[in-house]
Formats: sequence, C-alpha cells, structure tokens
Amino acid sequence: MTAPLNIENLSISFARGAVGAVRGVSLVLRSGEILALVGESGSGKSLTARSILKLFPEGATVDGQISLTGEDVLAASPTDLTRLRGGAAAMIFQEPSTALNPVFTIGWQIAEGLKAHGIRDQRARRVRAIELLRDVDMPDAEIRVDYYPHQLSGGQKQRAVIAMALALRPAVIIADEPTTALDVTVQAGILDLLRRCRDELGTSILIITHNLGVVADLADRVAVMYEGRIVEEAPCDVLFASPKADYTRRLLAAVPRLGEGTEKEGHISRERLALEADHLEITYPGRFGRPSVPAVKGVSFDIAAGEVLGLVGESGSGKSTIGRAVVGLSPVTGGAMRLFGSDLRHVRGGSLRELRRRTGFVFQDPASSFNRFMTVFDCIAEPLQVHRALPSAQALKSRVLELLDQVQLASHMAGRYPGELSGGQRQRVGLARALALSPDFIVADEPTSALDVSIQAKVLELFKTLQKELGFAALFISHDLAVVEEISHRVGVLRHGELLELGSAREVLSAPRHDYTRLLIDSIPIPDPAVQARKRALVGERPLM
Repeated sequence: MTAPLNIENLSISFARGAVGAVRGVSLVLRSGEILALVGESGSGKSLTARSILKLFPEGATVDGQISLTGEDVLAASPTDLTRLRGGAAAMIFQEPSTALNPVFTIGWQIAEGLKAHGIRDQRARRVRAIELLRDVDMPDAEIRVDYYPHQLSGGQKQRAVIAMALALRPAVIIADEPTTALDVTVQAGILDLLRRCRDELGTSILIITHNLGVVADLADRVAVMYEGRIVEEAPCDVLFASPKADYTRRLLAAVPRLGEGTEKEGHISRERLALEADHLEITYPGRFGRPSVPAVKGVSFDIAAGEVLGLVGESGSGKSTIGRAVVGLSPVTGGAMRLFGSDLRHVRGGSLRELRRRTGFVFQDPASSFNRFMTVFDCIAEPLQVHRALPSAQALKSRVLELLDQVQLASHMAGRYPGELSGGQRQRVGLARALALSPDFIVADEPTSALDVSIQAKVLELFKTLQKELGFAALFISHDLAVVEEISHRVGVLRHGELLELGSAREVLSAPRHDYTRLLIDSIPIPDPAVQARKRALVGERPLM
C-alpha cells in the first residue's frame, strides 16, 4: 500500500540559502499510523509540517519532493492545492483561539470549508457540521453549532478545530502542538479523540509536539529533529527504551516526571507571612444585564517568606485570577488578601506603589507581554525607571547587565529586540524584568508551559537557583504537576474557584485526598510507552471536556 505522505530530501532555506532551516529531511507516514515529530524550538519541525500543505514563509527557498496521496505538492497548481488542502491533508493548529474566526459561529466556519470543496446546499452543510461536532464528542452539538469561539472552553474549541480538519475525511492530519495550551484533563480527552481518528477512520496523523508524555501515549513511531535535521527515527517503544542519538538522550533526561521531585531543603518558618488569603472572593460583574460571575469562592491560604506555593487546576479554576489579584490586576470583592500585611482591598496611592515595587510578575507568554519595539535593555530597565530606583544612567546600565548575567544571558543580548530571541531567551528576560526591583514576592503564571522540555528544564533550574539565592517568596501557577512538584514547597488544588486541597508537594501529589486531584494525576501522560499503555488501559474512557 502506498504511503499517503512521503517527504524526500526536503531542504528549506532563507536569505538566498545563507540560513538553512530544514536540511535534507526525509520522512514517510504510513497509512493508519501516528508519527510524532519532536525537537526543540527552531529545530524545523513546524516548518517541515507546514510544507506538506505548501505553507511556506515569505522568502523561503525550497528543494526536495513532497508526495501527498501520490501528488507532488511542490509542483501543484493553486487549483490542485485547494483540492489537496482539506481533501488530502488537513491541519490542526496549536492555538484554537487564533485558528478560529471570532466573528463567525463554529458551525459557519465548518460549513465554509465544505462549501469551498463543492457542497453547495446550505442545509446539507449545517447537517454535516452537526454530525462532525458529534463525531468529536462535542456536548450538545446541535446547540453549540451556533456558538461563537469565545463561548466554548479550550477543549471544546480544539474539538471544533478537529471537526473542521475531519470535514472531508482527509488521508492525513497534521497536528501542530494540538494540546500545548490545554490542561491535562482536557489534553487526555483530545489525545483519545486523535487515537479514535486513527483507529476508526484509518487516518494517518503527523503530530508535532515537545511533550514527550504525549508522544509516549499516542505515537507509533518517533522522528527527532535537531538543527533542521532528523537525528533519530525509531518505533516509539524502541526510542524511549534505547535512544541512540546524544540529543535524544538529553531530551528524554530533561523531562520532569511526577514522583521524582527532590525534597525541598530547610525549614520554612511561618512566623513571617508574605501573602495571606482569608476567605478570598473575586467576582466579575455581569454585562448587558447578565449576572455576575464568581471566579474565586472563599479561598484561604498563606505563603511564608521564602516559600514557593504551587497552584494547580484546569482552565477557569481561578488560579490566574488569584495571581492577578496579588498585583492589583483583578479586584478583591470579598474576604481579604494581605500582601506583607497590607489589605489589598484598602491600600491606595504611595502604599500601593510600594507594594508593587516589592512584587514581580513572570507572564506565561513573554512575547505578548513585551513591547516588540523596545530592546531587551529597555524592557528590563522599564520597572527601574518607573519606580526611579537608581540615581544615574550608568547605575541603570550596570543593574540591567547584572540582571542579564543572573539569568545567564550574554550582555550583547541587551541590544536585541524580543522578536530576535528564542522562547527560552524571552522567558529569561521576563524573569530578569521580574527581578529588576529585587522583589520579596513573585507571581509566576505558567512561566514554562510554552517551552520545550530541554529549555523548560534550564528555566526551572534557573528559577530554583535564584529563589534559593535571593530568598523571595513565590506563587507558582501551572497545570503541569511535575513542574509544580519540582519547584514548590506546598501545593494547592483549585477547581471552579474553590480550594479543594492544600498541603506539602509530596502529600498532595503522592497521596491525594480529593478525587479531582487523583483525576489530574491520572490524566498526566507518562513519558514511557509501556507504562503509559498499562495506565491508559486501567483509566479507560475520559470524560468529555
């Protein structure tokens, strides 16, 4: 049987061949197979995947051959490309919120693809859209077909994108980081759905991911890319058991594994508290006559000086809302939140300014939190200038260079712009900016979720080292329980705005008391194909998300 996808000696370069992004890549995707393409940012994996649909960036020079269901993609005419895109291969993008048009219903967006491929009857398109949403286990498909993207949860939006990809029953689905932005429980449901596409429809799937747990759970074969080349390719179980390439071994060694976090050194005294939440309530007001929405409901916890508290839970649980409330970006509407003894509901003026000086914030996506027209130097220097923390321009320059050195970036990086940095470098700059005013407290909101495992490991090690040296307290927000275990002294579990469980990292993650915590732990894919297969057989069907 002919393989639906065959890539031979593909090379993609820029600047008239001066920059080789993809170098002699050859891949075969067999019928009914799931092939995982893994590697760090900049390795060329997404560029390789997008080339299958001839989606090249401007200025790219391409050489090689791509055969999709027997047709030469690189030689295809615009008419042939329209037929191949969606008909022979379809793509599931990393972030469904940006892949979906916010001004059209999901039913309209599915139907538009059907219309482009010749289904003219409007009623037939609507019926087919509802069928596709049912196929991907969308709850109340006949109602949600008329929903706009913002009315759906993250998992439901990704299901809608998968429904669009399946509309014309393509032979190949290209899934580019399809679960990166999703919580572990939602991720598990999406992985089950992709597995069903292979088993029930015979679809071949190329999945691009940096999550090796996902690879172990889903893939039949794995290809590892590094610096534009395939450095290793093997069946999934073979590659995890006996990797041959040095880079593959380093990649596997960098994966955080739940249960392997080290015991935190030293005793944390609770005599001096950095943050106290006492029956905290945060409610967002309703608009246009709608009722208000309670985001946080009666949550109580504290964080001692020098302590890291990990806050975990699915999207919408209220964890980021609490983090934003610490720095005054979300209003406290009930109970109390005290930062260094000051009640955030009542602090104003100079006192609020001083609290903000003592608090740093590390954002999930530094690319969107930086001004792209400001250099790295200016981004780091901004809080120092706002608070007039240094007496001279020379002192400011010295402090910025000192911060770059602390986060292990070369001094020449100060002259670069955020768009010229890798994801890991941008997050280091984000950490440097958060530390600029020598804060006593840091809020880190999903600081590693968008990073590859090797880069994530370096950023986490850096965070731990700096926290130990500088002694700041931290609220570390994440949906990755293995990362939270590695970083945190204690862990709190949130769901629907309520704190279900709070205790030491070892207590909560090794012997959870609440069913929801156990569900979170059971939903984490283990980066070992044999162990993950046994676990999946025990856990069984996932709930719809």
